Amino acid sequence: MPSVQWVYANGSSWVTLDALAQNQIESLWNKNASNWIETNSFGTPVYIDLTHMCLLSQGISYTIARRRG
Repeated sequence: MPSVQWVYANGSSWVTLDALAQNQIESLWNKNASNWIETNSFGTPVYIDLTHMCLLSQGISYTIARRRG
């Protein structure tokens, strides 16, 4: 299986999430679930909504994407 990378949109750039978040989001993806995760990228727990492909942090929504490496 090809490796995957989870990224979020920040302005016109895609930013790679940290390894901790990568593993947790991929686990949610495999379960077709959404939930809170720990991440070093934001310094606070964030909500991953895979139905809408977004990450919610402190009231701000970021579009996320799963790309194959």
